[in-house]
Amino acid sequence: MINTQGYHWINREIQKLDPETEYETIWRLMASYHLSDFMNNLVYTLTFPNFIVTTWGSEAVWREDGGKVVHKATMRVEETENNNMIWWFYGPSDARTKKSVDDINRRHEFWASKYPGHFRYNDDYIYTLAFSAVLMHRLRRRLGLSGFSHHEKVAAHHFWRDMSRLFHAERGVPLHGFPEDWDGCVKFCEDFERKVKPFPEKGRMIALAIYNHFAYRYFPPLLRTVGVSIPIALSLETTLDTLQIAPVSAIWKSLITFVVGWMLWLAEVLLPDPKVPYFSTLENQDVTGRRARRDMLNTVDKGFVPTFVHHYGNAFPGGCPVMGSGMTERAELPKGMEKFT
Repeated sequence: MINTQGYHWINREIQKLDPETEYETIWRLMASYHLSDFMNNLVYTLTFPNFIVTTWGSEAVWREDGGKVVHKATMRVEETENNNMIWWFYGPSDARTKKSVDDINRRHEFWASKYPGHFRYNDDYIYTLAFSAVLMHRLRRRLGLSGFSHHEKVAAHHFWRDMSRLFHAERGVPLHGFPEDWDGCVKFCEDFERKVKPFPEKGRMIALAIYNHFAYRYFPPLLRTVGVSIPIALSLETTLDTLQIAPVSAIWKSLITFVVGWMLWLAEVLLPDPKVPYFSTLENQDVTGRRARRDMLNTVDKGFVPTFVHHYGNAFPGGCPVMGSGMTERAELPKGMEKFT
């Protein structure tokens, strides 16, 4: 039984649990409470560009005109993070997590029918899952904060090991080769990231769309350059190199890293641990609240599309999309498979 009494109760409760058998509960405590729309969007922005560093991966996401990373960018963040929060909160053994992953597998199958062979690479899936296990540890270390304890490392590995068993590659092929332990997850990620890869033109545009969307959503126009610089400063150098995205200056990177790290440290020290997971707050919204949230997300998307196209349309692979004027009709998920629209 988890005891939420006390100002900082989460770490106390984590230490009481056995990471060999209670890793789902530990991960829930680690990942489900200190969340917000801003933090979810920042983590998404720092995560997804690492997964489209291959030509085949980026082509399946960018498609012909930017896909959802341009045309439904905010909805894509919402959808991704909603799925993630289901996994983090309920764990891989829960039927709700299995249904969520099954939905993603079916989506991959649909897009594999449009881009045959693009979803067959086992290492792409394993990297995504291992990366998810070590993401916050590595980010915290880059920000000068403490990383995961041994307790948390064991739980993180076991949680994502079990998650890997729910996914499959193209044509239903089971995944294989998830690392045996935490150190193996770190090594797998570092080895994958160090591999020299051909420049993915569409991958570069996906990352730029994601960085710019973060800035558009959370920063006023005069500060959007700063908003774009934050995720670039905190991104992996190997990812920026592969995508041919110029890093920020060393001074600017140091300043951003210090400020973001300091703000997170201050929040952890001064603010109480939340009693209710952020996921539960969203789940408990009534119909009116959900409709208002959906409308808000759609409004952001409608504003972002012309802004991004205006600045980057001439760099779009295959030319600038002219919305509503001779554009090739975009492939869409079948009815019932699309969410949050």
